Amino acid sequence: MKGYSKTLEKEYYSRNWPGEALPYLHLEPYLRCWMDPVLFKGKTILTIGAGECIYSRLISERFAPRKVIASELFRERMLPAVRDNSSPALSFVVADCYRLPLRSASCDVVWGSLILHQLPERRGVVSEIHRVLKPQGLYLGFEPNFFHPVILYRYLFGPHSPNQHFLRPGHLDVFRQHGFDLTTTFFYAKFPALRSRILTTCFGIQARKV
Repeated sequence: MKGYSKTLEKEYYSRNWPGEALPYLHLEPYLRCWMDPVLFKGKTILTIGAGECIYSRLISERFAPRKVIASELFRERMLPAVRDNSSPALSFVVADCYRLPLRSASCDVVWGSLILHQLPERRGVVSEIHRVLKPQGLYLGFEPNFFHPVILYRYLFGPHSPNQHFLRPGHLDVFRQHGFDLTTTFFYAKFPALRSRILTTCFGIQARKV
């Protein structure tokens, strides 16, 4: 598998840097249909690959965390959210997922939305997640379900980051190898009761550091 390229990633996203902060409240079902957001309450949360910070803003404003740190490789993607931010719990940092500028055991939760399938070298990322999490801390996030025909078609024939790769739940054994208890859940936000591997568009990840 080819390695991660910051240059190609920037070339892809710089074609359309955001000009304004994006809406986020419509994304709440993508959390509630497979996990309990009470897991964020009163916690220090790091979001990796925060992009335009839509989930960082959602979590900070809807789920009562103590603190949310939005971490993103390219400052240009975060700038509109920084300018629009009104949450005292939310802060921003330009950072590389493979070298996070946080103290060891400083976070209760690390959140990642649609990020792991864009990081081919997963071992280094999971090692950093393990480092910054407190004992019993959680990695929470979700990824596209490439078993779904439409998601697979978009991956094979649609435009996407050159770092993107096919990711299955079985590829996440690296979490177990780093001492996490791992569970995954297939889901479709429009049909919350659906758990089919073929018919759902995403799968959620809960990995607890032990």
